Amino acid sequence: MSPRLRIWLAALVLALPPLVIAVTWVALADRLPEVIATHWSGADVADGFSEAQPMATWLLAATGAMLIVGLVLAAVTIDGRLRAMLLSCLAAVSGMLAGAFIASVGATLQAGSAEQAVLGAWLLVLLAPLALLLVPWFVHPREAETAAGPAERMALPESDATEWQGELGSAVFAWLGVVVLALGAVIALVAPETGAVPLRVLLGIVMAASALVLLALARIRVTVDQRALRVRSAALAVPLRTIATERIRAVDAAVIEPVQWGGWGYRGLPGQVAIVLRKGPGIVVTTREGSRFAVTVERAAEGAAVLAGIVERSRQRLE
Repeated sequence: MSPRLRIWLAALVLALPPLVIAVTWVALADRLPEVIATHWSGADVADGFSEAQPMATWLLAATGAMLIVGLVLAAVTIDGRLRAMLLSCLAAVSGMLAGAFIASVGATLQAGSAEQAVLGAWLLVLLAPLALLLVPWFVHPREAETAAGPAERMALPESDATEWQGELGSAVFAWLGVVVLALGAVIALVAPETGAVPLRVLLGIVMAASALVLLALARIRVTVDQRALRVRSAALAVPLRTIATERIRAVDAAVIEPVQWGGWGYRGLPGQVAIVLRKGPGIVVTTREGSRFAVTVERAAEGAAVLAGIVERSRQRLE
C-alpha cells in the first residue's frame, strides 16, 4: 500500500463517527423521543436533557467539520508525525461525540423516557470510541526516525548592525485557524441551548480562542535591537516573547528540529521554550539563567549575528 493511500485512509477514519450518528438517527427515527438524556452526574438517572433532533444535527455538523479538517490535513504537505498526531486527536474527539449520541439514545430508549434513563453499561459505549485515537496513528505511514541530538549549528557572519528584523509564515497554522474559526461559527449556530450558560456560547468561545491562537502563529515577526529580542504575531500584532539583551549569555543560529523542542507552535519544555513554525533555520538564545529559547525565522544566521554582536558589545562596555 502506497504511503499516500495510507495518509488518505488515516484521514477517512474520521468519516466513521458522522456515519454512525446518521445511521443511528435514521434507523431509530420512528422510535426516537423528542427529548433524550444527555448528562449524568454519576451512573444513576440523568440530570440533563436535550432535544434529539437539534442534538443530532449539531453532532453531525461537528463530526462532519472534523472530517473536512482531516481531509485538508491529508491534502496539504506537512510533517508526517504532526499530521498523524492531529488526525488521531480529531478521531478521538469525533468518536467520543458519536459515542455520546449512541449512549444517550440507547439509555433513553432502554428506560422508556429521558427522565428515567440510567447510564450504567452505556458508559462503555461512551468511552469505547476513544480507541479511534489509535487507528490514524497506526495507519498513517511512518517516516524515517532520526536520532535526537544537538541542533546543527550554523556559521554566523560578522555584523556591526544594531537592528534586524525577519519574518516567517505558516500556511498550515493559517488554514487551521480559518477552519477552527468556521467550525466555531457552525457550532455557535447549531449547538443546543442548555444550561445556565448556553452550550453554543461556551463552545463558540473555546473555538474562537483556539482559532486566534492558531492565527497568531500564522505569521511571526522577529525583531532584534540593542534592548531586546522580540517575537510578535505579524498577523494579529500581539507580543509572543521578549528577552532583554542583558539577560542573554549566548546566541546561535541552528537548524531547528521540532521534535527536539516539543513539536510545532508555541512549545515549552523544562529549561527551553520555542516558537516553531517549521523544521529549518532559527535563532537560539541561551539566557544567563541557563534556559534556552528558539524561534524559526528566515535569514536566521543574519539575525543571530546581529544579536550576538549587540550582546558582545554590551558585555565589553560592562567590562
